[in-house]
Amino acid sequence: MKRRDFLQFGAMASVYPITASAARLGLADQVVETEPQPITLNANRVIGPLPHVWEEGIGSDRAVEGLRSQWQSDLRLVHAETGIKAVRFHGVFNDEMGVCPGPTDRTNFLYIDMVYDSILALGMKPFVELSFMPGCLASGKTTVLWYKANTSPPTDFASWGKLVQTFAQHLIERYGIDEVRQWKFEVWNEPNIIFWSGTKEQYFELYRTSSLALKSVSSELKVGGPSTAEASWVPEFLEFCSANNLPIDFVSTHVYPDDPQRILFGEDNKYPYEEVIPRSLTKVQDQIKASKIPALPLLLTEWSSQNPAFIAHTIKSCIGLTSMMSYWCFDSVYEELGIQRNFSSGTYGLLGVRGVPRPSFNTFKLLHRLGDVRLDCTEGPVLATRRKDGSLAVLAWNLIPVPKGKHGSMGDPLLQTEDVFTSLGPPLKMRIAIPPGRKKSIVALTRVDSTHGSAAGAYKKMGNPAYPSASQIDDLIKAAQLRPAENLLVDAQHCVSFSMEANSVVLLEIARS
Repeated sequence: MKRRDFLQFGAMASVYPITASAARLGLADQVVETEPQPITLNANRVIGPLPHVWEEGIGSDRAVEGLRSQWQSDLRLVHAETGIKAVRFHGVFNDEMGVCPGPTDRTNFLYIDMVYDSILALGMKPFVELSFMPGCLASGKTTVLWYKANTSPPTDFASWGKLVQTFAQHLIERYGIDEVRQWKFEVWNEPNIIFWSGTKEQYFELYRTSSLALKSVSSELKVGGPSTAEASWVPEFLEFCSANNLPIDFVSTHVYPDDPQRILFGEDNKYPYEEVIPRSLTKVQDQIKASKIPALPLLLTEWSSQNPAFIAHTIKSCIGLTSMMSYWCFDSVYEELGIQRNFSSGTYGLLGVRGVPRPSFNTFKLLHRLGDVRLDCTEGPVLATRRKDGSLAVLAWNLIPVPKGKHGSMGDPLLQTEDVFTSLGPPLKMRIAIPPGRKKSIVALTRVDSTHGSAAGAYKKMGNPAYPSASQIDDLIKAAQLRPAENLLVDAQHCVSFSMEANSVVLLEIARS
């Protein structure tokens, strides 16, 4: 899977009148300025509701990291600032969690309780991924990732079912059915690639056993799958569930923008990089509708990007296609590839090492401030909303497209430097007409770009220390905060004008008249 190959970032060419060499050198300021893109809002015309599906959940590396104070403080910050409601992670049954402590039938949920207790104390929910295979049940020794997750099928599916059943009973006894029925249970992670050493048929049997075990405890528990990479296996999975009358409450899958399009769509480079995720979700939605279980909700339980404009564009493009967009992942307490080696290590995460916010985190903060009603506006890189108090919140962005066959900053360790997407094209000027009745309103603008909501400049001025001091870390956290909003002047035509650098986002907030 390409997102795990950690390919070097390919040079981007701009679709604007700028040479590829100039873009690579960050010479966008030499571009001849163009006329501002005009955007008109129609505050009286509602397109429909805007459910914040990107806040339904977020990913994390694996369960045992939930015992760490940094993980817990990072999750607290993400929940408080972005409104994200649930957290999904691998390895709840890994041997390091102690579920099968020895040659005994007695299971041990002590560590799982500690992790789930901390999540619930924040006001969040666990999104339960049933993985990986504990050594006491494993049929083989195949492992994956630095922490050696066992990927083999169980020696006996009935024993696996008993574990899942006992686990569900324990959760209900501890937290109550009124709480646990609000959770979701997903069977395994990406069984179509390296995370499952069995066959497709064996995974389907794992799903059968797991879903029946959960529902035997309570019919109110919500279970789904196949949790595949590259939007795979959905038609045959649904056919299996239908033919065997198996319980299923949702379909889940994963899509990353640099997933092989030959696998996603049957041919290479069929769609632009920026359209891979929404096109894949459209395909899966069509597969669900064509199945014998056509009303199932679709959950995107992994996707990622470190590009603020790409995040905004993707969320807008996926409106109506999914009930959850679980971003991978919330922080850099992340060890799939090994322990962190220095402070600037470029792993996934909205938060960097020691909880330093990244531009991606601040983008989610701006997204959280959008309203829940979508308004009509001129077509463009804009998402216009109305909030409950009657004020307007408008997100705008300047996305620089990636040429076919190239890769963008979507979260891979070698791609995730925060300056890689700041000098790849010219700024975008935008002119937004303020709706009638709001002519005298204050229009506040908040930015996320290379110098707003980013610690990259401050870190560079420090000399890029591999092991910054506690005071330096505090300085970096302060430097990464969103700056106070700019107040824009409404001109004689009742418009506001502003400019956005490449791959940045801005939020405009227009007070109620």
